[in-house]
Amino acid sequence: MKFGLALDFATAERTMEQQLDRYLELIKLAERYNFDSVTAGETYPNRPSSGHVPSPLLVLAALAPRTKLRIGTGVTLLPAWHPLKLAYDSAMLDQISGGRFILGVGVSTAALQRRFGVDTERVGDFVDDTLAALKALWNGADGFEGKYLKIQGGIGIQPVQPGGPPLIVGGTLRRSTERAAEWGDGWFASTNYTFEQVAQQAGRYREAMERRGKEGGAVIVNRLTAVAEDEGEARRVAGEYIGRSLQRYALMGMMGPDPELPTMPSDQLFARSDERWCLVGTPDQVAARIQRYADAGATQIQFRLSPEETPPEVAALSIELLGTQVLPRFS
Repeated sequence: MKFGLALDFATAERTMEQQLDRYLELIKLAERYNFDSVTAGETYPNRPSSGHVPSPLLVLAALAPRTKLRIGTGVTLLPAWHPLKLAYDSAMLDQISGGRFILGVGVSTAALQRRFGVDTERVGDFVDDTLAALKALWNGADGFEGKYLKIQGGIGIQPVQPGGPPLIVGGTLRRSTERAAEWGDGWFASTNYTFEQVAQQAGRYREAMERRGKEGGAVIVNRLTAVAEDEGEARRVAGEYIGRSLQRYALMGMMGPDPELPTMPSDQLFARSDERWCLVGTPDQVAARIQRYADAGATQIQFRLSPEETPPEVAALSIELLGTQVLPRFS
């Protein structure tokens, strides 16, 4: 079992330079406790907000010389990228980081697909071809032609990692797990995937791998996390910061069809969603929940510790408790 940080780099309060400086202590603390990686998510907001960023590869390039951790996206939204540009930039970032880059990818929403000019009726073919093209170009192919894409010429630059950065494919459909098994190195569960979805998709991914005669493959799960010595304190923090993050997902319709969810106060929404979406509680309680994910097939947890401007000292306490009392149980 591996563990990483999933940090919310976007902020309306600071410049990105200031935000990177703000998080550096958290990243160094994670290094001390043998965390594996740090990841940034991608989104394209219409107004200033906290959360994910529109340029995660740029953020990770700035972060690469500041940490020894692996760096990755959780996730890059493929319809926002031309596959050829993503192949170039990923190869460059793998070189900048000395072979420490992990590319997590997702399909995104129909609204974002339309915004970037991708045919929503054929987005599945676009994603399939993108994954196949990335693998081909990273392996030195002189172009690519699929059902949706035709790319002329190779990229002329190769990643440090043979075959390119690990490619982790997200999605809640069966087709997502088939993609992960066919072209990827693992399957990724985003913040808004329930425990039940994680367990189902992890099983589908393993089945898809077996049909192809493949072994290994990561199952990486992003979870909103708050840890404290006292359960009441952990839940208080989660009710404020994690609850506000869950409100964002509910307003976007990404937590299911229940019409009450977007109108709930943050603490109530957290209390209703806690067990299916979060890792909150004392070290013993969080360790038990992680074991539940491990039993369901997860091989890595990305702890999302800084949603909605969570104070750094609060996130640091979670890292300390995870590092001293939780991670050693899974070594």
